[in-house]
Amino acid sequence: MEEKNFKNLGLIVATGQNREIGYQNDLIWRIREDLDYFRRVTMGSYIIMGRNTYESMPKNLSGRRYIVLSRDRNLVLDSSKVLSRSVEETLGFVSSRSEEKFFVVGGSAIYKEFLSYVSFMHITEINQKFPLADAYFPDYDENDFTTLDDSDFMIEGNIEYRHRLLLRK
Repeated sequence: MEEKNFKNLGLIVATGQNREIGYQNDLIWRIREDLDYFRRVTMGSYIIMGRNTYESMPKNLSGRRYIVLSRDRNLVLDSSKVLSRSVEETLGFVSSRSEEKFFVVGGSAIYKEFLSYVSFMHITEINQKFPLADAYFPDYDENDFTTLDDSDFMIEGNIEYRHRLLLRK
């Protein structure tokens, strides 16, 4: 599929200073406000994820519809979730529902596959390094994006973080 941006496709991610996003298929940090932010931003939308991310998440985040990418031919999802076998199949679905909003929510391989197609990114930047990370957000050229919203740093517990909204130029 040609690389084009889908106006209704974005991503949401929280990253450490080294773009770390997880460890052993789980979040490295627990920031209640950021989990609330994830809920507010993704409410009423489709959330796109790989099978490992799906297996690590609560199975029924209310108000969201799931698209799970997997090559596992034995994977069976309940009828409320969409199973996709490829990025192209998922992008076809996104394209056919231009009035809907879609968010890529991980993991790292899925972020990498979809990064060139997203039109916007909600990024929570954690102002800390996490040496035990084993999953990372892919590199991207920040010059390809305009910062639409950039919050001041906040602190929860001993973790300093901020939210950013980037729009593709």
